[in-house]
Amino acid sequence: MTAFHPVLPASASPGELGEHIADSNQAYLNFPRAQGDARAALGAKLAKSHWRARVLERLLTTAEQAAARGRLDPIQLVSNLAALNLYLDTRQRQRLAGVLEDRSLLGAVFANQGLRLPDAPEHHLLAGPDMDLKIKVNRASAWPFSKWQQIAGFAEYAFEGNRVRYRGLELQPGDILLANVNLDGNSVYTSLSEPKGYCPHAAVFAVLSANGKRFPAVVETYEKGLRAVPLNVFLNARYVAYAEVYRHRDILPEHGDEVSAAAHEAIAQARGYNFYTCDPDPLYVSCTSLAQVVYQRIGLPPIPALSRIGHPGIRDNLARLGYHEYEPFFAPVDFLLNPDFQCVGWVDNNQFPRLLARELVEVGFRRLFERGQLDISRMPLMHHINHWGIGHMRRRSGLGRIISRIMGFDHLSLPRGPDPMLAIIAPVEADLGRAVRRLLPKVNGYLDGRETFALDAMLGESAIQEAIDRTVRLRWL
Repeated sequence: MTAFHPVLPASASPGELGEHIADSNQAYLNFPRAQGDARAALGAKLAKSHWRARVLERLLTTAEQAAARGRLDPIQLVSNLAALNLYLDTRQRQRLAGVLEDRSLLGAVFANQGLRLPDAPEHHLLAGPDMDLKIKVNRASAWPFSKWQQIAGFAEYAFEGNRVRYRGLELQPGDILLANVNLDGNSVYTSLSEPKGYCPHAAVFAVLSANGKRFPAVVETYEKGLRAVPLNVFLNARYVAYAEVYRHRDILPEHGDEVSAAAHEAIAQARGYNFYTCDPDPLYVSCTSLAQVVYQRIGLPPIPALSRIGHPGIRDNLARLGYHEYEPFFAPVDFLLNPDFQCVGWVDNNQFPRLLARELVEVGFRRLFERGQLDISRMPLMHHINHWGIGHMRRRSGLGRIISRIMGFDHLSLPRGPDPMLAIIAPVEADLGRAVRRLLPKVNGYLDGRETFALDAMLGESAIQEAIDRTVRLRWL
């Protein structure tokens, strides 16, 4: 096993566990990402997430045993949980509350989770806002920044100059968040390029100013363009399963106002999403080109696109959908591989089995796209309906105007890309989402009682490959 996910010593004291966690964290941050092996980086991410879940159970069980003997060291326990930086589910928080009698210490743990304990107000700023909004991943909502900025509570964070302390991180404007968002099937697009994808989504952290207040936000693309989501909403367990933060070495805290202003301008200017990841047009952006737009506005040189779509079978099938932009291809993994960026932390919302099931479904989907031959005539009915509607909206026909009012898209906000490809994204996401949910019991069975995890070892098991092939099926490929 590599240094950042070793087997825990069976008889380690709480202090030794703390040292073990700290050493493991540092080893993970130091893992050679830049110009390295993207597949190895993904394996490291998953192994580390599995390791955190095992360590959390060890910490809670050890604490319960120590409390029963009257030997609990509450300060060390809180320190270990903060260093682990893993979200506790409801049951785990109840277990912790059962052994941690000091409400201020319990409030400190909750704050690191983005949760406020009512009788520990001294930690409320560190916990961030105690509210959520009905914003769904990649879907339009009734909450643009112009509306949610009117809620003063979304400015309640622990600021340190231009940095924000939240969820165990010190975020600064311009940070890139590489995220596994909670939308099963979201890897349709990013699974087809190489090197191996690391996550399906990238976004930019900014602090937006309005009404005399500063609002920490994550600026991201979604189905209808570009938006700002409150930081606590984006990082909560409903919205994201896992995210890592990557910082450009030339962006400093004093650049915060300039970066945030550029992000604000980008939101105002953008019209729609762009499937052409290297298109320099700031009116239509992909999740990766968003960073290009923001960074170039503050004078940084362009970020090189390091990925490509190279497999001939994938190229052939994409061509059948009208897509021909194969290389370069700007993927989220390109930030990880770029030596100008450094990993500075993570938010792990303790959803490892679903995170893993999504990766396995992505493996199956890519395999289908490599080996199969796309047949437009066999595509789902919804693809044909979508294609028909998109055509009417593009032409601004009378029927297209009616469809636009119903769907919320018009000829300007429709994504930039070939219409057959746009029409199939939502149906494929739905198919792959169902595959994730069907595969999850198999994943849970594989993980049950397993002390260590290695992605390549799992994929090397014939039973797992057979389960992927049975589960990930598309009749049109």
